[in-house]
Amino acid sequence: MSKQRGFTLIELLVVISIIVLLAAMLLPALTKVREMANKSVCASNIRQHTVALTAYASENDSKLPRVGGGFWLWDLQRTTVNQLLKNIGLEGNGATSQDQPDIPAPSVFYCPSNMPQKVRRQLYWDYHHPPPPPTPQTWAAYRVLGYLFILDTAQGRDPILGTGNKQWPRTLNIRYPADAELVTDITMSDKVNFHPPEYPNGNFAMVLVGGAGGQVTGYYDTSSHLKTDKEAAGGNIGFADCHVDWRPFNEMEWRFGGVDRPWHWW
Repeated sequence: MSKQRGFTLIELLVVISIIVLLAAMLLPALTKVREMANKSVCASNIRQHTVALTAYASENDSKLPRVGGGFWLWDLQRTTVNQLLKNIGLEGNGATSQDQPDIPAPSVFYCPSNMPQKVRRQLYWDYHHPPPPPTPQTWAAYRVLGYLFILDTAQGRDPILGTGNKQWPRTLNIRYPADAELVTDITMSDKVNFHPPEYPNGNFAMVLVGGAGGQVTGYYDTSSHLKTDKEAAGGNIGFADCHVDWRPFNEMEWRFGGVDRPWHWW
């Protein structure tokens, strides 16, 4: 009776090499497919926020909510977030409570492509509550969200950078709502802390978290859709008429930030 011949070491190495090669060939394609799916999720989330803002305006003489606490465009007052949740139809999940830091962060406020926020989403959601040491307590009742809200403050902001005299949206009584940006994906770069010559627009993949919390923990944020750390891929833009378009980065401009905060692009 003849013995069965097993694989030789060389044959096993050849098989393993083929598997590794196939994996290397398939991984970029799978990554691309996953990112396309994430872009669609983000577009859907942004559209829900534009609809929620429109509903808010319809109940408040066409006025949009004002931004109070926070320093970046993703900082939104808890009261405003609660109203958006109500308009989206998520009020019943308990997220409208004013004083409960342990409520799960709704996924509709975060982009699945943004890895820091995907990993630490609850920390962003509860940012103004005392987080675990060594992060100190912040001073304003706001949420740190996964999208940029193009809203004015109660005091009024300076005109949007690079637009001449374009004002920040305060009402939906505007002539061209299809051209008025309201909510966008996070596209930002750290020009303040990271600006060597090879990064003329700053670093899009490593943006130091602002405020005392970031200085203590050393956390970094990132643009949601990256091409490289020197350049974002672009982002979804939600407009006042509730439609959403993808805008490639080469069509974006620096619109907000500088000195003590990162550059925000749309």
